[in-house]
Amino acid sequence: MKTRILFITVLAAALAVGAWWQFSRAPKTAPPPGSTAPAAATASGPAAGAAPAVLEFAAGDLITLAPGSITRSIPITGSLRAVRQGLVRAKAAGELRELLVREGESVSAGQTIARVDPTEFESRVKEREAQLRSAQAQLEQAESTLARNRQLIDRGFISPSALDNASSALDAAAGARDAAQAQLAVARKALADTAVLAPMSGVVAERFVQPGEKVSPDVRILSLIDLSQLEIEAPVPASELGAVRIGQAVSLQVEGVAGEQSGRILRIGPSTSTGTRSVPVYIGIDNRGDRLRAGLFAQGSLALETRQGVITVPLSALRERAGRSFVYAVQDGRLVEKDVVPGLRDESARDARGGAGAIEVRSGLAAGDRIVAVNLGTLRAGSPVRELPAR
Repeated sequence: MKTRILFITVLAAALAVGAWWQFSRAPKTAPPPGSTAPAAATASGPAAGAAPAVLEFAAGDLITLAPGSITRSIPITGSLRAVRQGLVRAKAAGELRELLVREGESVSAGQTIARVDPTEFESRVKEREAQLRSAQAQLEQAESTLARNRQLIDRGFISPSALDNASSALDAAAGARDAAQAQLAVARKALADTAVLAPMSGVVAERFVQPGEKVSPDVRILSLIDLSQLEIEAPVPASELGAVRIGQAVSLQVEGVAGEQSGRILRIGPSTSTGTRSVPVYIGIDNRGDRLRAGLFAQGSLALETRQGVITVPLSALRERAGRSFVYAVQDGRLVEKDVVPGLRDESARDARGGAGAIEVRSGLAAGDRIVAVNLGTLRAGSPVRELPAR
């Protein structure tokens, strides 16, 4: 009996030791609901007390400010057109014998550019010349008759009425001679009009007829354009008109033509354009080198106001948040936000990176400050800053 009780006691002890060993090897379970776990880093940032990450900027992302100039300007767009252009029309009726120029050729003022068949006009001139010679002969005869009658009346051989008749015949002959001269002048003018002359120097833009066609007075033969003086018509907002003056310089880029073109305001329209509340201004351009052509599209800027010796930053550097304007700057190796008061804005400016626009900073920054010049999104103030070397 005692042996049996001892065996059961040993067996129970062995089972207890085996159960403990199995429990000690089992994995840890999650804490029950409501228990508190140790704090760890969150998705929104490092854990409390952790150092902020170093911000690395590429070469050119940071710039050092220096005094400069800024210009407030407005965009200008329009198509080039010639100041002087015109149509060459026929002055005489007939067959067009020759058309001596083609599109794109240059002509000089007074140059013969076409000819109408002159045969009929030459015959008319010869007829008028014969009529003039006949009238001249009749006038000479009347003068001779009047001279003789004056001698005869002094001797009493003729009556005073005969002398009056001779004087009247002379007046009639003189009138016939003058009429013949006028008719000859008209005929010669018509003959001269068979040669069509260029009314101005320019370039042939278009031909409207071909040799062999019949033309009549005022029929269009060709059009000429003087490319030496070009202009564009561009709208300016009525609110900006007070800063626009005749003679102001305008910088323009013309499509297909390398380099900047310079122009000046020639005229300002007297009223606003219907429905746009803008006033047309006319900008003249000297076509030196004959590189520009009518119809090309031009765009540029008209400077309205310029300030010198001011601090400017790229528009991409300026941040707007909750009614405040600021830039990211680097101080003592760390990123800080600096509130600024913006001023004059130049949308047409270009920085070294090709970014568009600059803005004056009236307060908040000074020469020598180093700022982030590009928009890299929201950055964390207080972060250490390191600038990577240029590649």
